Amino acid sequence: MCEVDHEAAVAAVAELTVAYPHLVREPPRHLALVGCEDVAWSAIPGCPEDVPVVLRGLLDPDTAEEAERALSLLVMSGPMRISAVMPAVVPFLLRLAADPSVPRRGRLFDVVLVAAALSEPTDPDNAAALAMSGREEDHPERALCRAAFAADAEWVRRLPADDGLPEGAELRDYERDYLVEAAGL
Repeated sequence: MCEVDHEAAVAAVAELTVAYPHLVREPPRHLALVGCEDVAWSAIPGCPEDVPVVLRGLLDPDTAEEAERALSLLVMSGPMRISAVMPAVVPFLLRLAADPSVPRRGRLFDVVLVAAALSEPTDPDNAAALAMSGREEDHPERALCRAAFAADAEWVRRLPADDGLPEGAELRDYERDYLVEAAGL
């Protein structure tokens, strides 16, 4: 099975910290990032401790594209699988995607939609779903992701009502359903 190279994710974060040292020095000033410094990032498998740098980079128009690339490497463990990092990032992504002043917020909303869709529980009676997604007990990140969505259900409610999301298109019913189901609404 194709997997994301965790070393590439760590390298992308390191590149961001070297290329934009101001992101390392500056504390998070945006309300969406309150608490990101308190997460034990390095305790999460495959996660570097500098995730707050990536999150701050998402706020800077000059670094947002590179930060988004690093984030994508961190939160995915394969083409159709979220990583153990995703549940910890979801609360910050929900808040960032809700803010119209955030650069590339439409792309962040796309990551939120992917997290919601890929955190859906696998039906143990569906052989095809099990073959594609694996057993629920083998992927605790999915339940943790759903818990993160549920904990921030108020933000989940706001996003589908935002006329600016997704960019350039209307939110599809199945995308709305993923969000609603992930948050347990």
